[in-house]
Amino acid sequence: MKLGMLYSLSGVQAEMEQSILDGAMLAVHQINARGGVLGCAIEVAIYDDQSEVSSTARGVDHLCRVENVDAIVGGYTSAARLALIPAIHSNSTLLMYPTYFEGEETDPRIFYCGAAPNQYVADYLAWIADTLGRRVYVVGSDYIYPRVLSEAIRRLAGRLGIEVVGDRYSPIGETRFEAIIDDIAAKQPSVVISNLVSTDSTTAFYTQYHLAGFTAETTPIAATVTTELDLAHMPTEVSDGHYMVATYFSGLSSGVNADYRRQLLEVRGQVWSHAVQVGAFNAVHALALAAETAGSLDHDDLSRALIGIRFDDSPEGAPFFFRANHYSAHPAYIGRAEHGRYSVIREFDARLPDPWWSGSDFPAAVDPASGRLAET
Repeated sequence: MKLGMLYSLSGVQAEMEQSILDGAMLAVHQINARGGVLGCAIEVAIYDDQSEVSSTARGVDHLCRVENVDAIVGGYTSAARLALIPAIHSNSTLLMYPTYFEGEETDPRIFYCGAAPNQYVADYLAWIADTLGRRVYVVGSDYIYPRVLSEAIRRLAGRLGIEVVGDRYSPIGETRFEAIIDDIAAKQPSVVISNLVSTDSTTAFYTQYHLAGFTAETTPIAATVTTELDLAHMPTEVSDGHYMVATYFSGLSSGVNADYRRQLLEVRGQVWSHAVQVGAFNAVHALALAAETAGSLDHDDLSRALIGIRFDDSPEGAPFFFRANHYSAHPAYIGRAEHGRYSVIREFDARLPDPWWSGSDFPAAVDPASGRLAET
């Protein structure tokens, strides 16, 4: 098996996407250490799209036509994924997309290894309403994920007694948030939901928010994208006390996670771990299991086999498997920033992924062992 890895290893997204690649490469190391796939070591070809969405399709062409890979594990932002799709189809390959994202899509050549909004937003928003307050201000980067997620929040707001008092967007990488923070001060929300992407933007926003006099005690930030890697760029007095939702945090207490983090450091030299990195790790293991099950590297055989596999050693704390719609099962957790890390303060059961979630009902919980609806 030869896998293509397509990530931004230079440019504004490099630090984050290198950490995602490290998760995928750790899985390659583990699989090869136990004999590889179908008796052969996994080979890897890496393409750096240099944080340029316009380069992602060229990356797929290069990996498929020059490197002759069997599948691609890659992409981070939704903008990158959308740019990849035509090239994935024209090259008749498979994409294992590692990021939790906005949903609203199904594609026969993509396997979604991160969560859909219904798997983390509904429970998070209900917790926010009950714990932090019901006057919500939403801020995000100006592209598809934050805008669709904001719409999901609005769909649920009414039934949870939440009032969305503001909704503002800035370009990815923006570092000046004075106007938005002034608007937050004027609207006086009880909590700010941040869907900002990129370390530059999150660091600038949290810092300017702090300097403007906002605190986690009075007006906390409840994020969906601010990872521990982002926290590392902020003074702890800026980040401490704010919240994040994710399908994985580095502080999860389990032997599987402890082993994952130890090997991540030993094999890849990577200190930071987060949900998207784990998505890439799970993706590689899922592909290996599918190839062994199918006894083939044919794309159609791999696709069929992926629906039936289950990876029990996911660091998320629940088995990783796909539904027939190519979406995957995930638990969700809420973390509170403390000294540059997230402490897990709340855990939610895994839920059935729904690509076209209406938000009219809370999604049903799923039993990770069977993939069926859990008894309630």
